[in-house]
Amino acid sequence: MTTTVYKNLMLLEGESLQLRDNAFLVVDDGAIVDIGQGWHGAGIDLAQAIVFPAFVDAHTHLADHAIKDVAIGQPTAVAVSPPDGIKYQHLNRLTQDELIAALNRAMRECMGAGIAACGDFREGSVAGVHAIQEAAAPLPFRVVTFGDATVPPTEAGYDEQVADVFARADGVGVGDVARFSPSQIEMLATRAGQAAKRLAVHVAETVEAQAECRRLWGESEVMRILPASPDLLVHMTCPIPGDLDAVADSKASVVCCTRTNAILGDGLPPLGALIEREIPFGLGTDNMMFTSPDLFREMDWFSRLVRGASQDAGRVDSQRVLQAATAGGARALGLDDELGCLAPGKAACFVAVDSHSINLSGVRNVHDALVHRAGLQDIVSVVLWGNEVFDRRKR
Repeated sequence: MTTTVYKNLMLLEGESLQLRDNAFLVVDDGAIVDIGQGWHGAGIDLAQAIVFPAFVDAHTHLADHAIKDVAIGQPTAVAVSPPDGIKYQHLNRLTQDELIAALNRAMRECMGAGIAACGDFREGSVAGVHAIQEAAAPLPFRVVTFGDATVPPTEAGYDEQVADVFARADGVGVGDVARFSPSQIEMLATRAGQAAKRLAVHVAETVEAQAECRRLWGESEVMRILPASPDLLVHMTCPIPGDLDAVADSKASVVCCTRTNAILGDGLPPLGALIEREIPFGLGTDNMMFTSPDLFREMDWFSRLVRGASQDAGRVDSQRVLQAATAGGARALGLDDELGCLAPGKAACFVAVDSHSINLSGVRNVHDALVHRAGLQDIVSVVLWGNEVFDRRKR
């Protein structure tokens, strides 16, 4: 791969997303090798485009690309709960080839939306893991795959099933914590530690799930799973008193999926409390059957909900929200050595939006504009690992 210079940028640099005007960015072999100001030599002139780190979608169900909008208006238990939810009735009809094709289309949609990587809960155990790996193989796109850890009817063979998933995936994804016995939770934690892989958990997603866990085990889903040292706690829509304090004392990241939580009628995560307790968090778009992989919309929702619910317009700033959609997701998925900010040594994964578009012309605060005003229609270019995967100028 040859060296490429992108010049004439409004670039958001480093973890602080500091605005650097008239900037340039040098890419070599898929990585950023230099950032500076005032490049006068040859290069790709992006005409003062706003350039920021590519998004990291911290929680997805990519296979749902094949069944968009099949269960709008249905509650979580009916729409997406295994094994008989509407989602599974449709997914189980797909052949392996159809599944791989749907996963590949989903990833390409993500790439066009400026997403460099996602954390996918992959249904279908080992076969599901194989499908997503095959779908991702030809693309400059990173999927952190959490293989399905669905509990079988009995304990027999479960250890071997989980070991097989851990061997093939980047980690294991857990749903419905109440269904897991204490020995199974302990085994998941042990296997994750031995394999040095990640444990991600759907937790406190619904009031009903929390109540069932308390009925069966005498404690919330959060308190049941935290001793297993999970890396990601997905949703956290319905915590009970004490849950958030316990999470703040752990090392887990929370992934907020506000648009999907809302359309399923599950409620909204206590977003202001996450910020107040300094709990690390990323943003996820969740089920593609309900929600497009659009982190611009996810950021806008998050920011407005925090401010509105707290009745405090200053409760969060736009830089923090943009960090959640980039560095926060990268950290949650263990990709922060490559992704999350623009700096020498990081992967060349970035999005350029047109500062002269009708939508963005006249903005006075770039960070606020990206969170509350920018959209997919403003994207000029998407570069992932040095590959230009979208360029509106060539259309």
